[in-house]
Amino acid sequence: MYDRWHKSHPKPAEAECGDHKSRTKRMVPTADHGIGKRWQVRYRDLDGHQRKENFHTKAEADNRAVEVDVEIRRGSYVVPAETKQTLGVYAQKWLDANSVGPTTALRYEATVRNHIVEHLGRRELRSLNQPSIIQGWIRTLQDAELEVSTIEGIFDILSSILGMAVEDGLLPKNPCKSKSVKLPTATKKKIIPWSLERVRAVVAGLPKRFQAGGNLAFGCGLRQGEVFGFAVDDIDFKGGWIHVNRQVRLVGTKPVFALPKGNKIRSVPLPAQLAATLKAHMKEFPPVAVTLPWAKPDGDPKTFRLLFVDAKGRAYNRSVFNMGDWKRALAAAGVIPPRERGARYLQAAPEDGMHALRHAYASVLLDAGESIKALSEYLGHSDPGFTLRTYTHLLPSSETRTRKAIDDAFTEANAEDRGSTSDGEGASVPTPQPTCQRCALAA
Repeated sequence: MYDRWHKSHPKPAEAECGDHKSRTKRMVPTADHGIGKRWQVRYRDLDGHQRKENFHTKAEADNRAVEVDVEIRRGSYVVPAETKQTLGVYAQKWLDANSVGPTTALRYEATVRNHIVEHLGRRELRSLNQPSIIQGWIRTLQDAELEVSTIEGIFDILSSILGMAVEDGLLPKNPCKSKSVKLPTATKKKIIPWSLERVRAVVAGLPKRFQAGGNLAFGCGLRQGEVFGFAVDDIDFKGGWIHVNRQVRLVGTKPVFALPKGNKIRSVPLPAQLAATLKAHMKEFPPVAVTLPWAKPDGDPKTFRLLFVDAKGRAYNRSVFNMGDWKRALAAAGVIPPRERGARYLQAAPEDGMHALRHAYASVLLDAGESIKALSEYLGHSDPGFTLRTYTHLLPSSETRTRKAIDDAFTEANAEDRGSTSDGEGASVPTPQPTCQRCALAA
């Protein structure tokens, strides 16, 4: 600790301070005498950089010196000056440092701008140490009537930003991890798969050039973008497989080719009837060579012979397709009502997007006894646990399996008991057959 207003080693000839006196040493004023805070704590941080902090009183400086010493020894020291930067400034550093794909990057940027910086951007990082600030922000999002799942996604991004601040030594701990911070809860909706009648009706309502695409989504469980990016070279008619190698997705408003979700290339069994449908489709609508950039709008151009393109020979645009062809197919099948006179758009159908065909595929396979592990691989999920959590309610009921298992055990036990029994002298006598297996067990 140092006295900024007085020299530590004054020369004998220098005049003493007229404002301050000491019984133990000569008080010689420095050039900074009377300017700013008098007492200064100097130390080296965890990286060996020299730091200085000024205080008005000696007691304040003493307390800070002890505090810094403890923080450095514990490894919890935080650079005070850097914690004064606002969350808005630091959030931009987090965005710049992220290595996610271009679509995710755009989503992160919009989320940070609209929901994090909008409400917390002017706050200094150090002020966010209080969990109550985070809880109040969550309440603001709730008051804006955002969906619970949306709030969870926004919260995860803020937690990631503040987690990086902790690792950078700018916060002692992440307030989002506090036990007092509670997210809103909502009952997770169970997926109700379409009936096969509805699947057929909706597919029949699609434009003829895309009906085979609807059948492919249902018959192999493909996502919409994977159907849009499906090429003739992805089909193995002889072996009975299709290969999901890419998707068409939008980065902003620009369509690009990219790997499937999660970068999970996969192979899916190709049913014979679907193979015949694809062959007939290619005969009527020959594959079209489409060139798009790979992964990002300025990526390397890639060309694939796509099975499904719009009337102008272009890759399908998700937004245009969903608002047009798909909604009209839903209306034709009676899933949503026809467009009202004067209305610009058909009724919204958030639960009945093209993903419903993928859910129907999953329900059919589970009903047929396919394993969760195999279904997870065919759907391209990150792990079987996710598949189980998503579709567990579609598995055959446990009561049915229990009854069948015990009935089978009864049958096997009774079959063994129907053999011969002894009459006491070693002679065998036939065992009477029980009229009811359950009665036999009870006896």
